[in-house]
Amino acid sequence: MDKQRRPKLPSHVIRKRRRRKRRIRFIFSLLLFCLVIGLSAFGYASWRVDQALDDLIDPSSNQEQQIENRQFSVLIMGRDYRPETETNLTDVMIVAAVDLDKGKVSMASIPRDTKVRISEIGRQVKANEAFNIGEYLKRQEEQKQKPVTIDGPAVAKKMASRLFEVPIDYYVLVDFKSFMAIVDEIGGIDIHVERELIYNDPTDDTHIHLYPGPQHVNGKEALDWVRHRHDDRGTDYYSSDFDRNKRQREVIAAVASEMKTFDGATKIFDVLDTMAHHIQTDLSKSQIKSLVWSLKQLDPNQIESIETPNVYWDSSSLQTVIPEEDLNVVHTKLQEVLNKEKNG
Repeated sequence: MDKQRRPKLPSHVIRKRRRRKRRIRFIFSLLLFCLVIGLSAFGYASWRVDQALDDLIDPSSNQEQQIENRQFSVLIMGRDYRPETETNLTDVMIVAAVDLDKGKVSMASIPRDTKVRISEIGRQVKANEAFNIGEYLKRQEEQKQKPVTIDGPAVAKKMASRLFEVPIDYYVLVDFKSFMAIVDEIGGIDIHVERELIYNDPTDDTHIHLYPGPQHVNGKEALDWVRHRHDDRGTDYYSSDFDRNKRQREVIAAVASEMKTFDGATKIFDVLDTMAHHIQTDLSKSQIKSLVWSLKQLDPNQIESIETPNVYWDSSSLQTVIPEEDLNVVHTKLQEVLNKEKNG
């Protein structure tokens, strides 16, 4: 398709529910950092770390499994889960390729409105529905008292694997309350707000108003700063992807700085307990420890975010389209880290 004919995503077709999107690709780095502090600075109390990990890991994972392959992939999902409205969508989906030997992580995002085919139901849906479909199929098996052979993570991992044509080994599921809870647990962080940010959407109780300048913020304010996209004053005040990515890196640095202080370090176990209530994964306890020890020297600024500059919105089919050229770039970069052959 001719790039010049690709319509850009216009503001008037962006639905209000899309405005709730929280970009949390920094959660993976934050998780690793907090675990590193807990395992290295407080080795004498490792039982507390074990206790937190027991709550964090998926009960179905193999607790004795070790990471034998030093290169592996993880699907990170940020879930918007609200029982009162039966909302259970993964609006943030990131495939992370990890090389333990090189301490390298490359990540690529899956736009929530990308159309993907789910073989289990035989039709196309938006990518952010894959997890919920898997959970629905799981409930059906449970109601029929059949052995559970499928669930949300399994369907989502299969979807991501087909899209980027790389194997997906593990998953990490995070809810959007985790980041706020972690920042609040350490007593807030110091950030520099580059300009005044104003956005209100009463339909989902979103209210953002931050003034410019250096300031100490709590969890909600930090999340508001990171996820600000649209603005009540018009498109001239919108935050770009570059703005948000820059803020994400600065937030990681701010949390890291706070955790390295004596006061912050004393709260590591409370932070781990908080994370355990908001994060689910099929990585085993031993795998998480292996991952943490191997990446303990990882600089969050060195985590690569794979760009897909040609992605566009197709108004006729109401979907986000990732052109083949971008899919090939993502596949190649992930494969370089994984050192694995392309899936057939």
